[in-house]
Amino acid sequence: MTALSRALARWDPIRVAAAALGLAMLLLVAAYGVSLTVASFTPGAAVSVVALVGIAGSGLLYAWRLGAGGIVD
Repeated sequence: MTALSRALARWDPIRVAAAALGLAMLLLVAAYGVSLTVASFTPGAAVSVVALVGIAGSGLLYAWRLGAGGIVD
């Protein structure tokens, strides 16, 4: 258990959270892709995916701005 605790202590919590949210975003888009194969395409679904990608993209741009913090500070 101490080896796991040491490994977890080296990780930056913000980067771990960002990776988890990125994985969740990929799963949502993958689920949307799977749903396109079994259900009919609707304009509302297209708008929701565009909004999801836009929100995720703006979050990435905000996270990578100058002076965002993290390990380098």
